[in-house]
Amino acid sequence: MTAGETVLMHGASGAVGTLAIQLATARGARVIATAGTANQDYLTSLGASATLYGDGLVERVRALAPDGVDAVFDLAGKGALEDSITLRGGTGRIVTIADFGARQLGITFSQGSPQHSAVQLAAVAQDAAAGKLVVTVTAYPLGEAATAQLVSDAGHVRGKLVLTVD
Repeated sequence: MTAGETVLMHGASGAVGTLAIQLATARGARVIATAGTANQDYLTSLGASATLYGDGLVERVRALAPDGVDAVFDLAGKGALEDSITLRGGTGRIVTIADFGARQLGITFSQGSPQHSAVQLAAVAQDAAAGKLVVTVTAYPLGEAATAQLVSDAGHVRGKLVLTVD
């Protein structure tokens, strides 16, 4: 992704999306990010143009990006790939880390890449530690693991959920 490109990110309010938005906007990309109603302001605060997922997504994205989207990053895995193909006009430059049916549609399913160097990851970690990146963490005591799982299963997590041992 390069400066001036528009990227659509599905399910962008989680931990990966939170960082992906910030990294993309730091490179000069425009991000259109989908999430539920409760996370619209959060996505906007990260620098994205926020929109709701679900019925009417193609029309909402086209209204935000009349010249189209240059790439799609699916973090949700909840049926957004067909709309992504429509918006991209094909399967090129669409990748998911969450939809296991992607390959049947001709879309790349990524499980990470060994090409990401320790130096690059360390730089991101340093930026987070220095407060240059928003990192949202919600902690639950180990005794509340069931509650944390219910929150996770609901699919509208903001940032990362962690269990702590006191």
